[in-house]
Amino acid sequence: MSPDWLRKRPIAHRGLHGDGIPENSLAAFEAAVESGYPVELDVRLTADGVAVVCHDERLQRLCGMDAAVDEVEWAELSELTLLDSDQSVPTFDAALRAIDGGVPVLVEVKNRGRPGSVESAVATVLDGYDDPFAVQSFNPLTVGWFRRNRPGWPRGQVAGRLRNVPEVGPLARFTCRRLLASPLARPDFVAYEHDALPYWPVTLHRKLGVPVLAWTVRTPAALERARAHADNVIFESVRP
Repeated sequence: MSPDWLRKRPIAHRGLHGDGIPENSLAAFEAAVESGYPVELDVRLTADGVAVVCHDERLQRLCGMDAAVDEVEWAELSELTLLDSDQSVPTFDAALRAIDGGVPVLVEVKNRGRPGSVESAVATVLDGYDDPFAVQSFNPLTVGWFRRNRPGWPRGQVAGRLRNVPEVGPLARFTCRRLLASPLARPDFVAYEHDALPYWPVTLHRKLGVPVLAWTVRTPAALERARAHADNVIFESVRP
C-alpha cells in the first residue's frame, strides 16, 4: 500500500470542523470529503471494546460527561452529543463508511499502554477497508505492533516536544522528541509538532526519504513555516 498521498494534499485534523461542526464527527468527515482534504481521526475503545472516534481520553470537554471513554459502554456513549450539536461520537466503522474512499484517512491509534486490544480492533475494521489509509500513534509500541502484524500498511510515528501532553512522562517525552524508537517502530512517515521544527532527528529522517507531516497548523504564518520543514501539514482553523 503506497503512502504517496501523505505528501500531496493537506490533511484535515479531526475532519473539517468549526462553525458548528464538531471535531471527529461524521459531519466533519463529510465536510472534508466535500472539500477534498484527507481526514485525520483518533480511535479509542469503549468499555465493551467498540472502536470509536474520539480524541480526548475523557468525555468532559466534548460531551459534558465526567468519565473516560474506556469506562463507558457503547450503548451509553452513543446517546451523548458533541459540543451542543446534533452530532454524536461515531464508531470507527461508521466514520469510514461516511468517508467511503472519498479521501484518504490517517488513523491515530490512542493507546498509552502495551499494544493489543486497541490495535487489534483498529486492524479488524481496516481489514475490510479497501481505500487509502495510514495508521499512526504517539506510542512506538503501537507503531511496532502494526509493523509486525500488518507490515504492508503505512505506519507513522507521532512526536514532538509534547510540553502540553501531561499523560506523557519525562522518559517517554525524551524518547519521543528524539525519535529514538525508530529502529523498533520503523515508521514509514513521521508526524511532528510543527513549532518544534526544524529539529535534527526529523531532518535526518526526511533526508533518508521518510515523509514528515507537521501538526497541528492553525495559522497562515505557521502554515508557511511548516511547509519549509515538512512534506505536508495536518491543519485546522486555516485552509491551506
